[in-house]
Amino acid sequence: MQEILSKKDIGDRIKDLRARNGHSQSLIAEVLNLSRSNYSQIELGNQYPTFHTLQKLARYYGKTYHWLIHGEEEEHCAAGFATANQIIQELEQTLKQFSSTVDKLSRELEVLKEKVH
Repeated sequence: MQEILSKKDIGDRIKDLRARNGHSQSLIAEVLNLSRSNYSQIELGNQYPTFHTLQKLARYYGKTYHWLIHGEEEEHCAAGFATANQIIQELEQTLKQFSSTVDKLSRELEVLKEKVH
């Protein structure tokens, strides 16, 4: 039978990690690029974190995605190392976001240049 994922349990694990590391909700929300209110709702168990948010949290705290979701490590993830495919996927996503940001900044720069001239 499939396990039912509890928003409350996931939120409690995330809150516990933050508290054990002495971080504020505001700091972690900033790391995750979320509002503090949105992050608070995750800790309270009122909403599920996105996959992207869980991946960022896992990297930040040196945990695995599986641990954040289930509270235990998978046998093949016990060492806490990501597979090469996961790393490649994360790097590709980061590159896409970076390229998008560079394109946006380039467009904004052109607009500013036009206003100056």
